[in-house]
Amino acid sequence: MSSIIRNALALSAIAAMAVAQDTTAPKLDAPCADAVIFMARGNNAPYHDWRTFPFVDATCGKLRAQGKTCDYIEIVFETMMNGDFCTQIGTGVRNGQSQITAFNKKCPCTHIILNGFSQGAWIAGDILAGPGGCSQITTGLDPTSAPGNAIAAALVWGDVMHVANQPYNVLDGSDLQKDGRSADSLARLNRYAPVLRSYCAKGDPICANGDDVEKHLSYFELYTDDASTWAVGKLNDAAPLCAAPTPSPSASSTVVASSVGVAAATAAASSSAAAPSSAAAPSSVAALPAYPTSPVYVAPFAAPQKYDDTCVPRMKIKYVYA
Repeated sequence: MSSIIRNALALSAIAAMAVAQDTTAPKLDAPCADAVIFMARGNNAPYHDWRTFPFVDATCGKLRAQGKTCDYIEIVFETMMNGDFCTQIGTGVRNGQSQITAFNKKCPCTHIILNGFSQGAWIAGDILAGPGGCSQITTGLDPTSAPGNAIAAALVWGDVMHVANQPYNVLDGSDLQKDGRSADSLARLNRYAPVLRSYCAKGDPICANGDDVEKHLSYFELYTDDASTWAVGKLNDAAPLCAAPTPSPSASSTVVASSVGVAAATAAASSSAAAPSSAAAPSSVAALPAYPTSPVYVAPFAAPQKYDDTCVPRMKIKYVYA
């Protein structure tokens, strides 16, 4: 396909940012919560990027207010601006698919929310759809089988691969695009249309071929509440991934929901070991356990895939993180 522009947000020097990337480790695992958000950050951003993480805070906050548990995992890939862009995209896609697959095997009952911004939006889209610009050996996750069927919501913001006039596009850049996906890749992405949102503002130089950098940088300041409400609604509407346990008709039990499953606590009225009546009733929702000290085992990753030499960065992205 034609050359993909590595889109420009030339703002200022980013020496401090490079240090942050080297010292900020990604969060690789989470408990088996009701929802886990997989995050793909933007170019030259650190893990736990302050620009995008308001979405995690808002979404998990709304779910916890409903008595549900929520956590996040970060997709592993480099975003340094001097690196090979297509190699970074390919690495993020392979790792994202591997991480999602490994987590789903560990927690098959957990719904997943996929969230990507800028370069991370391209990666998130390719995780679902296969290659949108750089050549990779993948056709995306299948939404009809695990782990694709665990994805309750997917959001992309300022996506380099944004395609105009799709039913999941929102904001005033919905009918605009810069590069877009191939027909085959778009068809695969559209399998996720019922659970997908693509945020693109008119003027955004990345998704709408505009010239207003602030349009690209302000999505999470302006639309986090809207996006988190939508994502929570999608998760609430999603069908359970695991059948609910059937309580025994002869047992008098209390079902306690937790982030790691559902346990039935039975107490026989005639038992001499019954708890005294003054004992505190169990909480309806258990607290999240401590984060595991070891990551999900997703290695070894597949060997780096070949990519199209026509994918040539022509401009560099620079972000400033105060």
